[in-house]
Amino acid sequence: MSGAYSEGGKLPSEAKLSEHFGVSRMTLRGALDELRRQGLIEKRNGAGSFLTKRAYRRSGIIGLVIPDYESYEFFVEIKKEAELHAARLGYRVALVFSSERKHESLVRDIRRKVRELAVSRAEGVIFRPFVAEEMVETNKEIVSILRHAEIPVVLIDSDTTRPPNRSCCDLVAVNNVNSGRLIADHLHECGYRRIAFLMEDRNPFANANWSNRLFGLAGELALLGCEESVRRLDIAPTDERELARLLRSRARPDAIVCGNDEQAILLTEALARLGKRIPDDVAVVGFDDIEAARLANPPLTTISQPVRKLAATAFKTLLARIRYPNNDPREILLDAPLVVRRSTSEQSH
Repeated sequence: MSGAYSEGGKLPSEAKLSEHFGVSRMTLRGALDELRRQGLIEKRNGAGSFLTKRAYRRSGIIGLVIPDYESYEFFVEIKKEAELHAARLGYRVALVFSSERKHESLVRDIRRKVRELAVSRAEGVIFRPFVAEEMVETNKEIVSILRHAEIPVVLIDSDTTRPPNRSCCDLVAVNNVNSGRLIADHLHECGYRRIAFLMEDRNPFANANWSNRLFGLAGELALLGCEESVRRLDIAPTDERELARLLRSRARPDAIVCGNDEQAILLTEALARLGKRIPDDVAVVGFDDIEAARLANPPLTTISQPVRKLAATAFKTLLARIRYPNNDPREILLDAPLVVRRSTSEQSH
């Protein structure tokens, strides 16, 4: 790491190293064997021991690229957990994000910071891609910059491509399809039959995580024999006029599932202003289990993101990718529990 042997990459002989460090040849060989196991040196018959390409890259830096880090409480917890695992293994985390709000400025800022991360010889990067459809090419460019610098990349929370396709990177995420199924089972058991998914004004394919949740919700309800399919609501959770019109219509839902807790909380507040009782008039379900979901009125039924497990699994997957760079990409989907609170209730509807 100090660069003492970077010129030519050849280590001194075992005799010289034993003398320099004041250890026996047996102790020295044990240390060299461990360096070989870590992929930092290689032995060439008749020539000695040499540094590998990975040893040249050894910097102790793990990049955590979360472009919209300031937008969600979820990301703060991911960073904390990643830093804990990094510290235990002698690494430090370099967080990359941007406070820019304009599209062009945001892309330019993130691109510049990712290039700086590559120059700093980061050993690997955990990357949470942009979810907006217009940022697909930016996601690919970020991965390309890192791969060109031969820096391993593990994606967390979502992929850089739209399902059912997969990128060439390892992915660690929540099983969103299964989460949708859990919500469907709970609502069906509670007696809700007219269920809607609040997509706001988003393209249904713009956020793969939301699309997968909707897919699991609709699929499970179909398997349960519900006559009506899940309705997609393309309105904002704060649009009281459209909500009032919806709830007066024949097709009014008796339960609304939201893509995250922020949307669900905004929806409950709008419904309260319209004089609607939750869950008596309409039930609401969120996703993430942020602190505000527990403090909402009423407290929110939601899927609890396994933040610690996500961060720990992503970190371990990255270490494996650093050590075995030629392995096939892996997709690791974690289960997330449903937390039932008072925004849904067990009664007939």
